[in-house]
Amino acid sequence: MFSFTNTTQFRHHTWWLAFTVSIVAIAISLALFLGNPKQRADISGLDIVGEGSIVLLTLAWILAALASRPPGKVTSLLVFGLGFFLFSATLDFLDEFLRYPDDAHWISMIESYPAAVGMVVMTAALYQWHLEQRALNLQLRRREWDYRDHDKIDPITQLYRAEYWKEQIQKLQQFNKSAVLAIIDINNFSLFNQQYGYTEGDRYLHEIAQLLVMNLRQHDLACRYAGDRFAILLPDVSPTQADIIIDEIKASIQHLAFRHQLNTNAIYTSARSTHVTLLPNQTLSTVLNAMLTELERPQKSAA
Repeated sequence: MFSFTNTTQFRHHTWWLAFTVSIVAIAISLALFLGNPKQRADISGLDIVGEGSIVLLTLAWILAALASRPPGKVTSLLVFGLGFFLFSATLDFLDEFLRYPDDAHWISMIESYPAAVGMVVMTAALYQWHLEQRALNLQLRRREWDYRDHDKIDPITQLYRAEYWKEQIQKLQQFNKSAVLAIIDINNFSLFNQQYGYTEGDRYLHEIAQLLVMNLRQHDLACRYAGDRFAILLPDVSPTQADIIIDEIKASIQHLAFRHQLNTNAIYTSARSTHVTLLPNQTLSTVLNAMLTELERPQKSAA
């Protein structure tokens, strides 16, 4: 999972940060080498404000992209296109303070062409970003079924909380529909936190949550129940089918290779589970208490 203590992705983009600094430095060096200072009467304050704002905003867009996005094709295209645009905008801004000799007419092309190239590259980047967002939206719909109540989402796993899981079960019961309820518990997760730290523990729980989503059908629901426990709702499924789904989920967890920071050795864990078919006339609290009791038995017998 996502650690809210690390709010930016800058440490993954050192080359792009250097690229941005170099773009600005080259533009300034080129302008100062060729240009001569203008008289104060020839300097327009409004032009300085307008063109300077474009430079600052373009730089802000680059920093925002690098701060919020992981490395990848879309990020590279965005920063590359914005960098070329920043180069032209910086030269255009410096024109307000400098006058170039008549034989340096070629500098106007250097001002214009990088901006055009940058706009083309950014257009490609925005199209790729559109495809990326569409894919994420499809995954979100797969995860959420037809439920949309984001206030109840767990910030670590990005799954709904247990309260939301219970609400959806009660809605099914109101329509006299049965469903299979399951709770999955990660074995010895407290030892995992002690050995690798809570930040890595949160990251691992997020990976487990993604794994659950991948193993469920579109209309199933996975939630974070509490701590290292996950709750699953499987409507319209037979007990045999539910057994297969739950067993496959536990097998996926057992084969998940989690790597701690820069360590190349994979960490493997396992999980236990309990699941029942909840009928419309049964009380959820009673069934849930029995499930939790059943889930605790392996821990007590192993002690």
